[in-house]
Amino acid sequence: MQRPLFLFFFSLLLVATPVTAKTLSKVAAVVNDDIITTYQLDQAVMNDLTSNTNKNQLDITQFGQVKVQILDKLIDEKLMEQQVKKLGLRVSDEELNSAIADVVLKNGLTDETLKQALNSQGVTMPQYREKVKNEILHYKLLNREVNYKVLVTSKEVRDYFDQNITEYAGGAKLHLNQLIYDLPDGDEKKAAKRRKQLEACRQQLISGKDFNEVLADQGDLASGGEMGELVEEDLSQPLQEALVGLKAGDVCEPLELDGKLYMFQVTSRDSDSDALFEQVKDQIRKKLKREKGDLRLKEWKKELHENARIEIRI
Repeated sequence: MQRPLFLFFFSLLLVATPVTAKTLSKVAAVVNDDIITTYQLDQAVMNDLTSNTNKNQLDITQFGQVKVQILDKLIDEKLMEQQVKKLGLRVSDEELNSAIADVVLKNGLTDETLKQALNSQGVTMPQYREKVKNEILHYKLLNREVNYKVLVTSKEVRDYFDQNITEYAGGAKLHLNQLIYDLPDGDEKKAAKRRKQLEACRQQLISGKDFNEVLADQGDLASGGEMGELVEEDLSQPLQEALVGLKAGDVCEPLELDGKLYMFQVTSRDSDSDALFEQVKDQIRKKLKREKGDLRLKEWKKELHENARIEIRI
């Protein structure tokens, strides 16, 4: 299983504000059977402002917005904490020790220098171990409820590649045949007839008829021919979009540009799309999984809120 990201961000894990004195506080929010106090909220807001220096010049309205955002975050954390308990998720001593050992190793520390770094920020080793434990539980929960429920099929990967091939095939060269009809200005009946004629040509090409024969059959009504070698990324955006996913022999949908009707047939592509796909398929899979994961996370958090009893009291 892949290590949770928090292990690589040692400095983030060290940020903590120890409670040195009890402070009278009110209830900021009730989340099912748990509460979030105004003291906890104020501490969280203080930590956020301390770690984000660009927020030091907030006006009253902006500060209030930040406070609402922080409270929402605390509510999310409380709901996830409750889910951890509900699902009975646990962290063994072996897992916890291994996680801390990774922090020590990856940051070039020793057990002693780790303790010194923690002490300099007012954090004890038991507090740090508890923080790491909670991070692991959070990671396990998201894996169970989000990551493991996200599936990206091979078809989705291939479809994405075919629809965005120009993104991956920079400098790819291809050869095209083109067939062009002039559209009569102001005569919609003749224009419709031209469109119908062009679609008939397209169907002939799709069925396997030679392009030069199809072009010759049009007489003086159409022009066109072989366009020579082209660099795909140099083509106009409408043409690039029309050619997406087309292989040698395929014919694009008709295009209307600048008073003319165009149709293009791909005769060859210099880049081997299958070989290119093999190079980038893992990259695409990760991208799609990340996008689906973000969407699933939002849906899951929404489900948690909908199934919870939440009262805001400030």
